[in-house]
Amino acid sequence: MTIADDKALRDLEFDRLKSIVRSHASSSLGEEAVDALFPTVDRGAIEAAMVEVSEAISFLAKSGRFSLGGVRDLAPLLRRARDGSFLDGGEFLVVLETIDATLALRRLFEGDAAHPRLVALGERLTAGGDAFGRRIRRVIDERGEIRDDASDDLAALLKKRRTVESRIETKLRSFIDGHADLISEPVVTRRQGRLVLAVRSGAVGMAEFVVHDRSATGQTLYAEPTALVAENNAAAQLSDEIRDEIRRILRELTDLFLESEAVFLRDRAVLGHLDGLFARAAYAAVDRCAFPRLGDRLSLRNARHPLLPRDRAVPVSLSIGDGRRMTVITGPNTGGKTVTLKTLGLLTLMTQSAIPIPASPDSEIRIMSTIRTDIGDEQSIEQSLSTFSAHMRNIVDLLAHADAGSLVLLDELGAGTDPQEGAALGLSIIEALLASGALVAISTHLTPLKYFAIRHPEIKTASMEFDVASLSPTFRVVEGVPGRSNALLIAERLGLPRELIERARASLSGGEIRAEDIIDELHRERQALVQQREGAERERAEARSLREEYARRLKAFEREREASLSGRVRALETFLRDGQRRAEEAMARVRAAAEMAQEEDVKSTLVELAALREEAEREREALADLDRGVPIDPTSLDVGATVRVHSVRENGRIVQLDPRGKVIVDLEGGIRVTTEVTDLESATHTDRAASADGGRAASAHGGRAANVDGARHGAWEGTVSMRRPRPSQVPLQLDLRGRTVSEALREVEDYLDQLLRADIRQAEILHGKGTGALRDAVRSYLSSCTFVTSFGFAPPNQGGDGVTVFQLRGETTTD
Repeated sequence: MTIADDKALRDLEFDRLKSIVRSHASSSLGEEAVDALFPTVDRGAIEAAMVEVSEAISFLAKSGRFSLGGVRDLAPLLRRARDGSFLDGGEFLVVLETIDATLALRRLFEGDAAHPRLVALGERLTAGGDAFGRRIRRVIDERGEIRDDASDDLAALLKKRRTVESRIETKLRSFIDGHADLISEPVVTRRQGRLVLAVRSGAVGMAEFVVHDRSATGQTLYAEPTALVAENNAAAQLSDEIRDEIRRILRELTDLFLESEAVFLRDRAVLGHLDGLFARAAYAAVDRCAFPRLGDRLSLRNARHPLLPRDRAVPVSLSIGDGRRMTVITGPNTGGKTVTLKTLGLLTLMTQSAIPIPASPDSEIRIMSTIRTDIGDEQSIEQSLSTFSAHMRNIVDLLAHADAGSLVLLDELGAGTDPQEGAALGLSIIEALLASGALVAISTHLTPLKYFAIRHPEIKTASMEFDVASLSPTFRVVEGVPGRSNALLIAERLGLPRELIERARASLSGGEIRAEDIIDELHRERQALVQQREGAERERAEARSLREEYARRLKAFEREREASLSGRVRALETFLRDGQRRAEEAMARVRAAAEMAQEEDVKSTLVELAALREEAEREREALADLDRGVPIDPTSLDVGATVRVHSVRENGRIVQLDPRGKVIVDLEGGIRVTTEVTDLESATHTDRAASADGGRAASAHGGRAANVDGARHGAWEGTVSMRRPRPSQVPLQLDLRGRTVSEALREVEDYLDQLLRADIRQAEILHGKGTGALRDAVRSYLSSCTFVTSFGFAPPNQGGDGVTVFQLRGETTTD
């Protein structure tokens, strides 16, 4: 049994939908593939097709377009060949263009790791083998004509005919020169495949000619002198032989084409499948469609009917199957009930055909084994069926096949007959459908059906929203609230006398009036909730906008600040590297002078060190002015809070708040400092400061090794009391694999600092081999450090050139 019968497909207009998708195909093969789409219950097949279409959507988003290019449908040519005809040169040119386009399409997907399904489909394309394409090129030229050298026999025959015709033409021109009075026009032309002259009509009696044609006026005859008939016969004979040879060549090429028929037909299927995938992908891109989840219910979110213009279609949200297997939709005429039912059915058909649907991706579709509908007027004059009879016949068949895997859509249940009898029949049909376990959506105007739905625990009520101010529907679906008829209200607004309205109202039972009042109250409460939700959404959107604006301004401020810092940081990096070298050289001269008791040299060197210290202090203060972060609110300080200590440019955690205004902070790396509240900044400054400090740290360990740290410590006096403990344990190898050069150099700096303070004189750095960039950067840095006495690669059995071993001067270490 088919998933959807002809009536369901007709009611839901599935073929119209496919025609829209088909318009996005780039070839007749793709159009044929789209026409063949039909819903299936095979979940695996649906999911696989969804993945393929999703890859096509992704490919289009990246590349912009897809086309089969010069691919043509070769099936008609294969049929002609099977019928015994041979193809001509122009047809073989079509085959060649298809082969070239197929191979180009295969290359298009090669190596595309992001789209493995498309790659796999491309790999199935063979284009009948490139050898056959080369064979066609050997025989057919770019105009679709047979090449003169298509075969040796053809080449020989053509050469021989050219020789004979050249000799004939020479004799004819000689005849023209000797008989100018007989010639109408001095040219050699061809008639019926023979070389002839244009002679005057009276020339026939003056010389012997064989006439083959005459002009429209009869004044000019196209004839050959009888003396050349034999040679023209020889040329004609050669033309016949050439024609036979060409036919033989084309017949042979046609037989080769038929030998590859299976390959070409397989390629045809793959090409059609690909074009069908991209037709669905292009439709999804144009109509903003996506695939829903496959689940246990029908739940549409912001779904549009795909056959309505996007700017006119009102999105609907509706679910069936989440505890309630039936939905009864009520509301005014032309309010959108029928369109909602059709949207449910058509989007289910599309999903089970792997066609993206115009709905939110968080929608959910249940795979249905059957889809049955009773929508629209099916009356038949020929079969003497009224509207009601046609509906009943369809519903009888529908009930006979409804089960737990069915989706049933009924429009205006119980209409077309007496309202009381229609309502009674409608109630019995609803109960039968509930017993079947099917998922059901029903639209109705009948009040008993509406009230039954309100009371039944397995039925969800829904209504089409109606704007009483404008007396027009909004086409929105409101779940959980039944619809009002609005008949009396509309009549009153349109001017029906008040006394008639009251008389009509009096005719209603008390229960009916009370029910309408309750429904009216529900609508008012829902409207209030909607307004509250919209207000909350507006406030949330405003807050989100403010947050984004704040983030944008903060980012702009940080970019501007980084730009102003970067130049100064680079200058300071250069100064510190140069300062390290100068300080180490000065200390070396101090030691040498002390050993030689040269007091003047010692004094001059100390003066130089003092000057270097002052210069470093000026650089530090200048950078501090630029690098000042966000001041912290003293009232927000608390033990455990993370802060940044500006004077040392490091982050830490507050461990104690001194009543005298001092703050004790544990810095990262095991250092404890005591400082003023005014020296603290917000920890949000961390990343920016760390990036700047990374550059400044480029020479910091060298400064500490040569007592330059003492100069910097002097600058902190009165602000920070700081203790740097000797490391308790330092590894003898630093592993830098996986680091960038800048990250690695920062770790090398810290590692050398630890080695110097631990008085370790030899260690090694594991940087790996790779491209050699990290190795070269490490060795270049080590060569710039004067306290590194030597370095080189490790022995081959200990890592070779992937490990650098180095030695330090121990006498320069300090605590």
